[in-house]
Amino acid sequence: MSETAPLVWIGTAAIVVAVLLLRHAWGLPRRSSAQNGIAWALLLAGVLLTLAGDGAWGLAVASLVGMTAAALLLAHAGWTSPAGKARASERKAHMLPAPGEPRQIGRRLLTFLLTVPLAYATASLVSLAARALATLAGWSDANGNAMALLLLPLVWGILAFWLLMLPHRCAQLAWLLLPAIVSLALIWIGGNAP
Repeated sequence: MSETAPLVWIGTAAIVVAVLLLRHAWGLPRRSSAQNGIAWALLLAGVLLTLAGDGAWGLAVASLVGMTAAALLLAHAGWTSPAGKARASERKAHMLPAPGEPRQIGRRLLTFLLTVPLAYATASLVSLAARALATLAGWSDANGNAMALLLLPLVWGILAFWLLMLPHRCAQLAWLLLPAIVSLALIWIGGNAP
């Protein structure tokens, strides 16, 4: 056992205790700022201890244990909670129109097209542009490819979220076209560089 292992064990225990304390604090009739603050401070201390003990690997192990504890608490709460008596709403989060309102299938389909395939295409171009810039900066092929692959889902998620928050189609199209055009220019520059 390494000499830094006790820090990982102590940090892991602190994270589990923080999860338990947060669950207890959130179950109170009135929220307790003191208990929430102590739990979050304990969680931060656990993270810092595991990082000091074994770096990212220690934090990954401790996070896995903490998330398992949280999942078990959530499963227990779901299993033991009484069934609701209220009937579910017919219209959730404006997904279904009220009776007599138009369904607006075209508007909904256009929103889907903008946020899924077109946002994915733009995110792909941004990732390829970042790959081209990495090549220009002298990065190895492996590092550039890994960065592009990691960047794609991140950019796609952010872009899709942002597009859904914009109220006008013109703004949505601008947020798709501007990064795509800039990315195409960067890809062209990267492809023609000596």
